[in-house]
Amino acid sequence: MEALNWSIIYGLFSFVAASVSVAIAIYLAPHWKNISVRVLIFLMVAVAVWSLAYGMEFISPDLTLKLWWVKVEYFGAAWVGPLIFSFILVIAGGKWQLNKTGYVLLSFVPLLVIILVLTNNDHHLMWSHAWLDLSGRAPAMAYSREIGFWGYTAVSYILILVGTIVLIHSLISARGIFRKQLVVVLVGIMFPWFSNVLYLFGFEELKTLDLTPVSFTISGIAFSWGLLRYQMLDLIPLAHKAVLDSMGDPIIALDMNDRILEINRAAQTLFKTSALVPAQNEVKEVFPLLYEQIVKFRQHHPIDVETSFAVETMLTYWNLRISPLLSRKEKQIGWLIILRDITDRDTAEKAVKESERIQRIILEASPNPIVYYNKTGEVTYLNPAFTKVFGWHLDELLGKRIDFVPEENFEETKKAIQKTYDKPSGNYNFITRRITKTGEILDVSINSTLSRTKDGSPGSMVVNFTDITKIKKTENELRNTKNFIRSIINSMPSILIGLNIDGVVTQWNAETQRLTGILADQAEGSLLKDIFPQLSGHIPNVRQTIEKRKVGKETKATLTIAGKMMLTDITIYPILSASFQGAVIRVDDISERVRIEEMMVQSEKMLSVGGLAAGMAHEINNPLAGILQNTQVIRNRLSRDLPANIKTAEECGIKLENLKAYMEKRNIFSMMELVTSSGHRAAQIVENMLSFSRKSNRRKSSHYLSDIMEATIELVKNDYRMKKRYDFRSIEIVKEYLENIPAVSCEKSEIQQVFLNILKNGAEAMVDAGISSPKFIIRYFRQQDQVVFEIEDNGLGMDQETKKRIFEPFFTTKDVGVGTGLGLSVSYFIITENHKGVLTVESIPGKRTIFVIKLPIKQIKNTL
Repeated sequence: MEALNWSIIYGLFSFVAASVSVAIAIYLAPHWKNISVRVLIFLMVAVAVWSLAYGMEFISPDLTLKLWWVKVEYFGAAWVGPLIFSFILVIAGGKWQLNKTGYVLLSFVPLLVIILVLTNNDHHLMWSHAWLDLSGRAPAMAYSREIGFWGYTAVSYILILVGTIVLIHSLISARGIFRKQLVVVLVGIMFPWFSNVLYLFGFEELKTLDLTPVSFTISGIAFSWGLLRYQMLDLIPLAHKAVLDSMGDPIIALDMNDRILEINRAAQTLFKTSALVPAQNEVKEVFPLLYEQIVKFRQHHPIDVETSFAVETMLTYWNLRISPLLSRKEKQIGWLIILRDITDRDTAEKAVKESERIQRIILEASPNPIVYYNKTGEVTYLNPAFTKVFGWHLDELLGKRIDFVPEENFEETKKAIQKTYDKPSGNYNFITRRITKTGEILDVSINSTLSRTKDGSPGSMVVNFTDITKIKKTENELRNTKNFIRSIINSMPSILIGLNIDGVVTQWNAETQRLTGILADQAEGSLLKDIFPQLSGHIPNVRQTIEKRKVGKETKATLTIAGKMMLTDITIYPILSASFQGAVIRVDDISERVRIEEMMVQSEKMLSVGGLAAGMAHEINNPLAGILQNTQVIRNRLSRDLPANIKTAEECGIKLENLKAYMEKRNIFSMMELVTSSGHRAAQIVENMLSFSRKSNRRKSSHYLSDIMEATIELVKNDYRMKKRYDFRSIEIVKEYLENIPAVSCEKSEIQQVFLNILKNGAEAMVDAGISSPKFIIRYFRQQDQVVFEIEDNGLGMDQETKKRIFEPFFTTKDVGVGTGLGLSVSYFIITENHKGVLTVESIPGKRTIFVIKLPIKQIKNTL
């Protein structure tokens, strides 16, 4: 019976402690927005849960039920240590505040403890054994506590110890009602702390009785007394009410430790700050200049003083009112600060006068001409710079209009004035020209500013002139120089690319743009390796080239640009100056030059072969003459009845008639005729060759073009080089010659060379095209005062690009070593320049090509 009574008594004490904690939480609920109130509410709820469960533990009849309520106790007890720590930091304020991350980390410990308690049967980290201890006045739980419990206890003690130190530190520096508040908090926290120490480490009689929840009854009473006695939560409502009563001026409410309790919107705007958390920031940290004034003037009664301090960079005059902030019981709980701007009209006028004085100094010292106009456009002021630049003095123009706008600039000036009037800001800039007193025309930049009256109507105008004549001249010169240099660069047939030291393109000329298809705007500012990779692989590191200060060059480098392969010379020129380091890359297409060089070599070979052939022709003439002469002598001695022939035959015992009959029957005379004919033909071939290869003295004579063509055809039939590829005799030649075509004055060998070049070119084209029945159609006719030769072949013709370039020197569609590209260009020169004729080509691709030669009939004087 006695044990039961003590269990009930202990339980009732715990229930009372829980009730007090709940009552405090309910009392605090209306002030939920205050962070300190929120933490204190959580703390009271945790204490209430712990106390209620501890009371139920005492009145529970058996071990199982008691152990169940022990686990419920931890849902409150686990949170008490972290919440006491948080409440102390909030009350202490200032630098001791926790952020959201701090609260989250602090929550890990109680959550872990609750999990360990609920799962203790699985791991026994909190207690390994629990039993009922009947040795005391009432049955109580006893435990064999393990590392989890002691770890949780150590963390809780550390948090309470650190919080207590912070509380004592704040208590030492606090004063007034805030000091008393902290004393109440310290007492309320210390009772449960010592009760728990006595339970864990105290007297033998208390080893089974935890007085900590019961001691929270004392804490609840202490907090309640503090709330009623020292208005711990009434400070903010009072300050807020005072702020609401005076919203017109900047208002700041302070507690007794000069921490900001409230600040109204006007004060926030004045000091450029946002809303502050009450009782967290000291005024000396947030508004140091205002704090100096408060400390200097405040007394224990309301006081008004006039003072000044700078807000941002402007010095402002204020009426500063400092009033003690009283509680409902007329006790001072802080200070109420009210500011009123008293910068009066006199001060403003002084500032205006000072501003005018400074403005006049600036105007007089300004190097730019400045003119003030009234609203009718008459001069009211002009500065010395205007006189220096334009020549007029103030006394000449005062009250007058200035007539210095050139006629051609009058309209733009009128529009600029209108825009100045139209713009709300009344400010407009433009560039124009003005005439000086001496008649000189200046380029000027004008800034016009219009002042407006209070009703918004236009007032006076200030015009600021800047003489930019020299600047414009320099700009034009620079622009012209830049354009000239750019034109030079763009007119060059070479690729020119400028790079900085990092390989970024700074210049991209027109030839580069044409070949690559990349516009300069796209290329400039990009890395060379990104936009022209085929070139970047052929040049060394630009930085190394610049550092070595030597021109780098690569000859006959192969580049493929836009699908076309070409031989190039690549040269890198380093650029070194104080403001820029880079390089210029020049790429020259030498494909044509290399091809011409190879053709020149081939032409030299052909010239040597031609000289050799001419020499051989001379040597052949001698034996050929002997053959023809001796053949004629033999014929004479065998066929003619000469006395010497008859005498010699008789001496040999034969008759000359019988010998002649034998020769005729054996066709010996026919054979001898054939030898003679062949000899004459060979002689004619040699003569044609010598005539063609003989250096001409440019002496013109009268010739029939048909005769020259026939000789040329005979010559080309015996071209050995042509016979190796094809037999010219197999080509059908259709001659359409009209009769009675007059002779023309020409140099035979040159015309023969023209015919030869055209025939050879046509024959080779037909063979290369695989024409099965090659054919030439040669037309010879007269056209007015000209003799016309048309040489048509039935080859595949030529495309427009080939036709366009067919007479260019060294242009050829054949491989190197096969053609030199000079035949038709030489022919064109012979006809047009030497003979003042016409040489054209007509072609139908896939069908035929016609070369047309026209020579004048009129006689031309011989020219040496």
